[in-house]
Amino acid sequence: MEPESLVQLAEGGNASTVEKEWLAVVEKADGDPAKLARYNVVLTALRKRGNTAAAAELAWAAIETVASNKSPRETLEIAGPFLLAVGNGDELRTQVTELYRAAYEGVDGLEELICEAGLPSGRPVRRALRTLDVCLSLNEGDFLRSRDEEGAARVTKVKPVSCEFTIDTGDAKETVGAVELADTYLRTEADDFWVMRQFQREALTKRLRDDPASVVVELCRQANDNIDSNELERLLVPDLIDDGEWKKWWTKARTALKKCHNIELEGRSPYYIRYHDVPVSAEEQVISDFHRLRDPTTQLNLVDGYIRDCRARGREPQGELLKQIYDIFVKRTSLVVRRSLEKAGLTAVAACRIGGYAAIEDADEPLKELLAGASDVAPVFKLLKSDDLATAACDALAAARPDDWKAQLVQLLPSLPMATCDRVAVRLVEAGATKEDFEEIIQRIFVSPAVYFEALLWLWDGPSSEMVAECVIPINILTRTLRMLEDVRVAGKTAREAEKLIRTRVRAVLSARRYERLIACLDSIDLGVMRAIRRQVSRAEGLAVSVRGDMLKQIDKRLPLAADGPSVEPWEDEDVLYVTEAGLSRKHAELDHHLNVKMKKNAEAIGRAAEHGDLSENSEYKFALEERDLLRARLGQMNSEIGQAKVLRPEDIPTDHVGVGSRVVFRRVEDGEVYTMCFGGPWEADIDAGWVNYKAPLAQSLMGKKIGDQVDFDHTGVKGRYEIVALGSALEDEEAHSAAPQTSGKG
Repeated sequence: MEPESLVQLAEGGNASTVEKEWLAVVEKADGDPAKLARYNVVLTALRKRGNTAAAAELAWAAIETVASNKSPRETLEIAGPFLLAVGNGDELRTQVTELYRAAYEGVDGLEELICEAGLPSGRPVRRALRTLDVCLSLNEGDFLRSRDEEGAARVTKVKPVSCEFTIDTGDAKETVGAVELADTYLRTEADDFWVMRQFQREALTKRLRDDPASVVVELCRQANDNIDSNELERLLVPDLIDDGEWKKWWTKARTALKKCHNIELEGRSPYYIRYHDVPVSAEEQVISDFHRLRDPTTQLNLVDGYIRDCRARGREPQGELLKQIYDIFVKRTSLVVRRSLEKAGLTAVAACRIGGYAAIEDADEPLKELLAGASDVAPVFKLLKSDDLATAACDALAAARPDDWKAQLVQLLPSLPMATCDRVAVRLVEAGATKEDFEEIIQRIFVSPAVYFEALLWLWDGPSSEMVAECVIPINILTRTLRMLEDVRVAGKTAREAEKLIRTRVRAVLSARRYERLIACLDSIDLGVMRAIRRQVSRAEGLAVSVRGDMLKQIDKRLPLAADGPSVEPWEDEDVLYVTEAGLSRKHAELDHHLNVKMKKNAEAIGRAAEHGDLSENSEYKFALEERDLLRARLGQMNSEIGQAKVLRPEDIPTDHVGVGSRVVFRRVEDGEVYTMCFGGPWEADIDAGWVNYKAPLAQSLMGKKIGDQVDFDHTGVKGRYEIVALGSALEDEEAHSAAPQTSGKG
């Protein structure tokens, strides 16, 4: 039985039948890891149904069967993936741990590394397996490629017993533990692009000249099989290819790529390059592979590859084959719609695409029926990650729901891929959508930028509709995008793969067309805002080093003293706003309330007022517009302030003089009354709680003072001379900024 059929049984909850069929599959496979590896989806389906124990038992049985015929290292080919699919299980962990012991018997430090990886002791399975797979048999001279950043390293020293590795990144050497190494790097070969860029630049330059297609294919595969020409240009120019040579080189590479059957080229300026790791050959092989694969996207990629292969060979695709696949997709749509509207949507769109290839009349009918009958169409679009599929679904929506398609697209737009956002926006404008509609859309994008990051990047890249472009304030989009990078970096907020995708897409769009959009934005803002942006960019860890460096260069062209100007005391720095963690959190909450409540209510008020007619004499409408302008101005101010914000850390607070973040104890000279004052940012200011804004005139007059110094100021309406008797950290009193004592009598 094929994996797809077994998965359907598992999803139906028939565990006993699954077990029987699973054992038959294992016996038929005769212990061949390659035959069994693709059945890990069955274990995943069982786990998702809550049958984790049953999944663990099936995995254990299959691993034991393979181990009786194959070597421990060959058995690990399925043991690791099966353990990942099950997710946990002490007995299964022990079984896989013993396989590692047998496979790497005699390797120095094996037990120490197993203990460090934490496979038998409860560390998350994926992380434990990754640590073992990366670090076992890692030798001096081996190469590593960064998982999330752009760079490589060479292993220069291995300490097996202590599980420590010294690596050379080209710029510096550092020693790291096994888990940290595996979290940061993956093993690679000497001819890896990033290794060659770091350590063999001449050889890489020759490869770019002689075999450009191989470089593009490698970079495409490293980018999850999708990359565009803008991103390629950023990676190669001017570091490896001169600026003036780029167009000539890209033309040569593009010509070579068209001959690669696994490469798909779409679009123009930028070109989109996709790699499909599926065999494309005769029709018999296509239908065989189609049935072997399960995911509709992978199956569609297979057919797309077949179409490309036919065109490259100058022959027509077989209509009968395409009709057969179309019928399979249509039938599957009707079967899965009851269980998952998301999968039904993807399958129906795939049927629409195949039907177009086969020239089937009304090929989009199943998709239109699905959309017409859905009470909520959003799930239908959830798995449509490519522009062409999402656009096809939008076209079908307009045809299927003539009465409400415009309202549906207004709701859907933020969740669509970047290019589809623009097409839909143009379509909505042509259908009569208003600026208020798009202002509401932009507000929703701003509230959840990590969820709608493709739409956020569309706003930054520049909507082609003039009406929509008028609603966009580029500096607000930029600050929101940079803040989003910081938000997704925080552990637990975003899954690792999603975070990686967001960071990659942000880098590509920010650097598009030689930072054209950034340059225009910088030229439209004042120096104070630009300084705030500089600080935000310099702290944006989600940007690649090269992108961050390029952006800072553009800013520094306009702020020549930004990096090298004379140093100033922290309380005098106009480019930085020091705040506490709690203060920054409150400000973020205020910003979200401003976007999601105040601006939304204002947009609704504008809409209601407009319905009254005769806008020239409509005072409610004019008042709402004035309020909108004020809200927008306030939004820009808050974004600017947040861009300047720097969270105070204990190490930032001076111990020998009054500074930002100081907790100062004063004693009045006249009667010995003691008063405590904490100096925080403007978002912490609370006189009743003893917190003073360090930018206030009183605070500025006290900055730099030391213990024993005497100062005059007005406390609770009484002027007096005070002596500074103690200094501490205000962060100790930060909670609810109410813990700082006020007055404590005579002392």
